[in-house]
Amino acid sequence: MFTDEMMHSALQTWCDNVVATGKVHAEGGDVQAFSEQVLTNFYDYDKGKVLFKPTLAYGTDTYRPTKKGALAYFVGGDKDFPSDKGFKLKPWVKVWYSKADYILHGDLGIVQCNVHFIGEDDSHIFVNKSFVFKLCDDGLVRIVLHQSSLPYQP
Repeated sequence: MFTDEMMHSALQTWCDNVVATGKVHAEGGDVQAFSEQVLTNFYDYDKGKVLFKPTLAYGTDTYRPTKKGALAYFVGGDKDFPSDKGFKLKPWVKVWYSKADYILHGDLGIVQCNVHFIGEDDSHIFVNKSFVFKLCDDGLVRIVLHQSSLPYQP
């Protein structure tokens, strides 16, 4: 059964992974390998299916049903996704979620929230997120749906 504690832990881990990716990149580490491991551990691409709509994706690359497509969005450098610059490379120095509202349903945690990003240059943005987390057979919580959008500006 998916629990309240699992929901908050999954959200915080997602936020922490954004900061960690930027740090690996800033320190000259292997950001590609690090990000592939994050996708393996935290997204269900390897054993299931993931529905992923990144914030700034568009056209034929709007949705990222493959691990390769998700990796390209997060760290860039893939000729098959030329518009991807690597969102997680900024680096972001602080990332947190707020206004989380969620439903627990069996082995799933379904959530909508705002995620705030503070850049090393003191820039601040926030996006609206929807996630569906799944408690997988190996005991790990993985994302099966990740939708992200900029707040509506009338």
